[in-house]
Amino acid sequence: MAINLASKFEKKTSELLKARRKTESVVNNDFSWDGVNAINVYTLTDPTMGSYDPNGGSARYGNPTEVEDTIQTWTLSRDRAWTKTIDKLNYQDTQEVRKAGKYLAQATKNVLVPEMDTYIIQTIVTAGEVANRDDIATDAATTASNAYTDFTLITADISNQEAPEDGRVALMTPSYYNFLKSSGFVLDSDSAYKDRKSGDYGSVDGCKVVIVPSSRMPANTNLVITHPMVTVAPEKLVDYTLHDNPPGVSGQLLEYRHRYDAFVDTNKTGCIGIHKTA
Repeated sequence: MAINLASKFEKKTSELLKARRKTESVVNNDFSWDGVNAINVYTLTDPTMGSYDPNGGSARYGNPTEVEDTIQTWTLSRDRAWTKTIDKLNYQDTQEVRKAGKYLAQATKNVLVPEMDTYIIQTIVTAGEVANRDDIATDAATTASNAYTDFTLITADISNQEAPEDGRVALMTPSYYNFLKSSGFVLDSDSAYKDRKSGDYGSVDGCKVVIVPSSRMPANTNLVITHPMVTVAPEKLVDYTLHDNPPGVSGQLLEYRHRYDAFVDTNKTGCIGIHKTA
């Protein structure tokens, strides 16, 4: 006699493991794109210091010139979207596991967050490369013996660029973090377990440590030190629309649109330090 074992489907779904967003602490939203697609950011040119001349007549302070300026233009370029349908039959006959709100949360966690992290970090690294901020430490594989040395070389150079010492953030891959710990160096305020659960991994020489999955870092890059004032990351439009029974669909149509971008202030690239493995 055959024995037919029972099976069933659970209403609870199994979701992919995805890390939380990693770049919120390295960007700012200090500028407004309200009503426009691009903004111009002025920088006033500094004067040249001279000596006061008491015998200089009407030019004792020197010969006056008009205050000049430079302009950076930041134009939003990322206009991202996705769309899905949930047919009524598929909703009803799969124990109603297809819930629009839950699916939106899943898509944000699994797709949008990794994409934004990858884009923002790449933007910072690209700007840093243009300014030769990836040449501070020699490109080489990281080991327990050089992880902390390279780290201090980079932070020292950033300080020599007169960048602020407070507020710095170090984005690093898990392997770089492991090498840093293996070097025997103890992170400042070595975090308690409850801090680790919230993503707080302490700091190194005043730099907040944020561990970033290697997949979100540019190729051959395992450490990026920066400051939130360096990069502005606007999110101009976040739009999610749920249509019930739209033409041609018996069920729901989900539509999502997200406009965002990231821009590095060229006046602040001295705050960036990058280590590359090759």
